[in-house]
Parts: sequence; structure tokens; C-alpha cells
Amino acid sequence: MPRDPYAAVAPPAEPVPDPARPPGHAAGGRGPDGRPLPGRRSRGQRAVLGLLGAFLTVLLLATAVAGYVLHKYLSIDRVGGIDISSAPAGEPENYLVVAIDTRDGLAIRNTDTIMVVRVDPRSERVALTSFNRDLMVRIADTHSIGMINSAYNRRSGGEQVLIDTIRQNFDIPINHFVEVNFESFKQVVDAVGGVPMYFPSAVRDKHTGFFRPAAGCVTLNGSQGLAFARSRYFQVQRPDGRWVQDGSADIGRVQRQQVFIQRALAKALGQVRSHPNRLPQLVDIGLDNVRIDKNLSLGDLVSLGRRFKGFDPAKLETYPLPVKEYPQNRNRLVLDESAAEPYLNVFRGLSPGEIRPGLVEVSVENGTGGAKPNLAGDVSGALDRIGFEVDGPQDADRVYDHTVLFHAPGQAAYAERVARHLSTPAQVQEDRSLAPGHVRLVAGTDFTTVHEQPAPVAPRATPATTAAPGTPATTAPKATEPPPTTTTTAPTGFVVGNPPPGTQC
Repeated sequence: MPRDPYAAVAPPAEPVPDPARPPGHAAGGRGPDGRPLPGRRSRGQRAVLGLLGAFLTVLLLATAVAGYVLHKYLSIDRVGGIDISSAPAGEPENYLVVAIDTRDGLAIRNTDTIMVVRVDPRSERVALTSFNRDLMVRIADTHSIGMINSAYNRRSGGEQVLIDTIRQNFDIPINHFVEVNFESFKQVVDAVGGVPMYFPSAVRDKHTGFFRPAAGCVTLNGSQGLAFARSRYFQVQRPDGRWVQDGSADIGRVQRQQVFIQRALAKALGQVRSHPNRLPQLVDIGLDNVRIDKNLSLGDLVSLGRRFKGFDPAKLETYPLPVKEYPQNRNRLVLDESAAEPYLNVFRGLSPGEIRPGLVEVSVENGTGGAKPNLAGDVSGALDRIGFEVDGPQDADRVYDHTVLFHAPGQAAYAERVARHLSTPAQVQEDRSLAPGHVRLVAGTDFTTVHEQPAPVAPRATPATTAAPGTPATTAPKATEPPPTTTTTAPTGFVVGNPPPGTQC
């Protein structure tokens, strides 16, 4: 399949089934019918601090050309001995950003913040996605199923396990690693004079202590911002005085954090541009609380800084990933793979419409009438090696003169994904009896071979009308081409921060 060109975890107490194809309905946030999904509970009150990773990462990139940063560069703690992908100079790169909690000077390695930030120097675009701490995945190096944040919970080597877990579960290459200490969060927010936020009503979270008694604009200081970013039990007050809690828990929190990220970046970068003397203080906070991989060179930072010193935070693309309730534990989540594909493709450097082989279940039938007795088995083995989910081979009910790919209603793209690996042109037909994600390949008498690398995407009969007149339909997508929208999960109704039109904070 096409890939991006640069391209000690404790197991659960009891065996947990593979979440790759879980039954059940979506939960947390909103389901396919648009209705709010059941609330969820979690242990403890540790925060997912989405702001910290994105803020410090982009801030360092945006100010790296300053002589002060060059002087302080050698003081940054470096992470060595990790296997990460290398990207050619000037090409898009993915930064894995994690934040650790420190209390009383002791680092807790079980991070609640896991983000991937994709930086495209050519287009000067920055895309960000967050992985919910409760997301159930197959943990690399253990072959067990667990929460994704447990991949980092090791005395040593947690960085590599998390990198490999993201690679194996989401097919996202990691080019750089950044770890930040979210205790510096309060220092950063206070250093820029707080972050202005708008609240349409009174809001609170009894668990974190966050409380705003009235609607309107308010500038959150470090302590208030930390309490807001931690909120998993966020409540708003209705006009009748009742308090209503956001039942989406971690999903709503990620959405609110991403609003906070954009507003914090706007405040910080605006101050750096208008008050350069503020830069040393911000850089000190960042460098004293960050670890980066050894491959992130001074030249990389300088080059990125030059390109992004005028970055507009409003252009930060955020992609909260669609999730579903984990069937074995409603307090956990699993990725809604089909819905998430267009957004994960942003971080893979693929077109939004690209479908990974791992999402396609293929059953192969021999349609030669016995002329090629082992054909179905050979084709099944070849597709399995590519990465498709393959059922047992069978014989077709009759002889087929031409190879045919049958797909479920509305899923021609799944059949076309298989067709790109076939040397023989195949007919594509709908079969209403097939389940979503399933493709039935009938290898006819004209069938030749399967090739590992897919053929380029063929132009569709009715191409999209977004291209300028005269633009060829087969123009290759940009490395960070976004889906039609950068909002992937329906807002929970508890997303706050941005003021309404006509109001400024």
C-alpha cells in the first residue's frame, strides 16, 4: 500500500478481545444518529493537556530564528535510541507530542496527552489530532489490548512503544518526538497574561475546581486555564438554573482544548511579535520543560522558525477523531475506523479518499471453472501480504470470463482500492448482500496477477468541481490535503471559548 514517503506496558488484568472490529453503537460525543451518547467515568482527575504540547511545539518552531533560542539550544534534554522515520528536507513531518504530569517533583510517565502535529513547510500548514487517553488499541511490543496512554507507562523505552503503537494501529509515520511537562502550563499561560475565553453561560467542574459564575468574556490565568483544560465533568447552567453535564467526557474535553490551543497561540504569538523582550521568558519555560528527539536538529528549528514566524493560529487545522464505545467496557473507546480514515490520511500524507487495505475485508472466488485450480488461494495469499483482511478462498458458482469486484452499497471505493492491486482490469459491481467494508473478488479466466504497489488513483467519471478550470483530474494531492472539513466529530454542545459574531474577547 502507499505509505508516507518518509516513511514496560502492563497487559490488562484479564484478556480483552481485539477491538479491530467491535460490535455495538457509537458512544461518547454523538452517535451516527446525532444523539448525545452515554456519559463515561474514569479513574482519577489527571488532565489531558492538549494545549501544552501544541503550544510549546509551535511556539518553539515559530521563534527558533531568535538568537536567544540558538544560544539555549544545547540545554534541551534529548531523547536518544528511538526508531523514527526520516523525512527529506522541506517535506511534511509528523511530531508526536506527549505531556507528562509532575507532582512533587516526581514524573508520572502515564501520559494523558498524546497528539500528532503535522507540519508542512511548503504550504505552511499545521494540522493536529489528539488521541483520547481511553482509546483501546493493540499495544506494540506486548500484543495485548489496552488504553493508548498505557503505552508510555514504562520506566524506560516507553517512547518507542508509543511510537510503534501509533504506527501499527493508525499507520501514521512519526518523524519527531516531543515530551513536555504540563506543570509548566500555568507558567506559560501566566507569562502571556492569560488566555481570553468566552462562556455563553455559567460553567463549572467540581472535580477540577473550575468555575465561572456568569456568561461573557474572561481571561483565564494559569491556574484557571489548568482547571479548564483538565475538565472531564464539564457542566453548563441552563436558564432555569439547572446544571447539565457534558456526557461526552474526554471527547468534549479534547474539543474545548483545541479551541483553547488556537486562542492561546494567538495571544502568545501576538505578544512575541509586538514585545520581543517577552521571548526569553517564554523560551526559558519551554526549554526547561521539554525533551526532544536527537534527530531534531538546530537547523530544523531554524528553518521551521523562518517559515512559521508569521503563522496565523486561526489556520491551525484540528481533527478530533471519531470514536465508538468499546463493547467490553463502556468507560473505554475504540476508533471508528471508517469514519476516521479521511482525517488520519491527513497525517499519512494521503488523499482524504484513500482507503487502507486493513479496512477492506476481501473474499476471493475462483471463477475459472477449475482451469486454474489454486487461483483463489494464491490471490488470497497475495492480498493478505499486502494487508487486506482476507477470508478463506472459494470456488465461484459459475465461470466468469471477466474478473469482477463486488462491493457493498455505496462503497465502490473499497472495490476500487482492491482493483489498484490487480494487473487485470476488473468490473466493479454493487452487491446488496455484502456487509459494509466487504469486497468479493471473483477472479475470472482473464485474471493475471496481483502486484504489491497500488496503481495510481484513476480519475472518476464525475470529478469534483473544486479544481480550477483546466486543472487535470489526476493532479496529485498535496501532502497535507485536508478533508472537506476540519471538524470530524460533531460538537458536543459544550464547546466554549470563541465569542459569537460581533463580540471580541
